[in-house]
Amino acid sequence: MPPQGEVQWLFFDPSVLLNENGTEQRWRRGVVQALQRRGRAVTLEQVERAWMHAISAPRPVQPLLGAVRHLAPEAPAEEVVAEVIATSGQQDMLVTGLQLALHELRQRFRLGVIGPYRPPGTRERLARFHLSFGLVALSDELALSHRLDAAGKVDPAIFTWALRKVNALPGQAAYASDRVSLGLAPAKMAGLTTIWLRTTNYRLRYPRNGYETPDLTFNSLPEMARALTRGPGLLRKG
Repeated sequence: MPPQGEVQWLFFDPSVLLNENGTEQRWRRGVVQALQRRGRAVTLEQVERAWMHAISAPRPVQPLLGAVRHLAPEAPAEEVVAEVIATSGQQDMLVTGLQLALHELRQRFRLGVIGPYRPPGTRERLARFHLSFGLVALSDELALSHRLDAAGKVDPAIFTWALRKVNALPGQAAYASDRVSLGLAPAKMAGLTTIWLRTTNYRLRYPRNGYETPDLTFNSLPEMARALTRGPGLLRKG
């Protein structure tokens, strides 16, 4: 087994692999329709504001779930979310430069995916693009790091499970995410090196505590790949 301080596994949040803007726009339209069917008239603009509010809220919350709860507190939020995802379809694209970045990173690391606090359907969305990873661990499938408690506290259980699955120590793994509260925080709690990719909505949610504060920060996946393959010591601890 490699030394404790040598990173061998590099895990990704699905949100840094897929450009989810098109799918999320469909979800927001789906919220309008789902709430209208339940007698609550809302506009797309209201849903978009509620979505941004959820991202910037002091307590972490998945944006789709947070938007529904904000707009219709009396509605069965998880039921509405499931309906929206099932009826809205997908319009994902791969993040620009992804394939080349993954090719470069595979020269030095084993690659995997860990998706904490993700809505259902992520595996199918990744499979559409024939992406191959050594491990794919998703919160909705494992029921780990999936539901936040009333205080909004995140749980690192899915990261602990993934490390056991690949027989790695925390210091031998790093995690790249664009979500500081729902991605970086639970990863750091589990002891992984954390990498913040400031690619989506980062101006709405800056790190607010030590767990959310990344070890490394990059503005794109290709930038990260170049830095880590040319200077792998960036990820070495101890």
